[in-house]
Amino acid sequence: MRALRPEEYPGQPFWGGLRTDLDHAFLHFDFGEACMFNGCPKVHALWVRGCAADLWLLGGGLVAGLLGGIGAGVWCVTHWGSPRARVLESAAMLAFCTPVYVVGLGLLLLFSPAFGVWHLPYFFDPHSYVSPLESPWGGLRSLLVPSLVVGAPLGAMCLRLTIALTRDEMAENHVQTAIAKGLTHRRVVRRHAAPAAYASIASLMSVTIPAVVTNLVLVEWVFSIPGFFRHAKRALAQATPPTIDVPTLQALALWAAVLIVVMSAIADIALVKLDPRLRDDGRVLG
Repeated sequence: MRALRPEEYPGQPFWGGLRTDLDHAFLHFDFGEACMFNGCPKVHALWVRGCAADLWLLGGGLVAGLLGGIGAGVWCVTHWGSPRARVLESAAMLAFCTPVYVVGLGLLLLFSPAFGVWHLPYFFDPHSYVSPLESPWGGLRSLLVPSLVVGAPLGAMCLRLTIALTRDEMAENHVQTAIAKGLTHRRVVRRHAAPAAYASIASLMSVTIPAVVTNLVLVEWVFSIPGFFRHAKRALAQATPPTIDVPTLQALALWAAVLIVVMSAIADIALVKLDPRLRDDGRVLG
């Protein structure tokens, strides 16, 4: 940022200032002050207050997307060609193509108890975040719909990938053998055909993590979840007064990078566990 926005650092040497910034950030976790707020609180303090909400929402979105997408994909294969399966595939395509902030705002306009067309309590009330550690029911109320919105695009991709790979696997010899033994179609799909898609889904997750983290920024703003990413819009001078907060933007970018790297590493570990060919290659290389 010292190279891109030198006007933000008047009278400061570039290399000396850069060395100081890196020392403060990586050795002392000090990212400066967020002067977009009155009193210029420490950026580190904002991160401490909001990182837990980021993690809860990220975890909920990944669980909803992965489990929901895989489960729905397997169900579509077991009910292949039925009207309900086609409706579910169409809904997945819509979820994949529609931006999450449009989905979130649309749900609030339809179902929010405060201003929605149809007032539904419990799950559609913004400004109601409660940590699941403080109250499991309150956490479920405040995070269920945002997690579903965050995970909807990932779930749609998992559904389509599960359907395609599972249907291809149905022609393999071990699946045909299971069919010849008289197993039900549902059991054959779930136990013998669908597991072939799990490794590919782990690979998919590792490359979609950046998009999921980006969706956190949008969903937290729409649903007023007090995570650290919620400050992104204000830091980009989208508030009053319009002031770009460079230290906060740097901290937001670094926090996003940490989440992407960690979750991608977890996905790679899961891929090794799910794909025996990768484990065998590792033994050979070792």
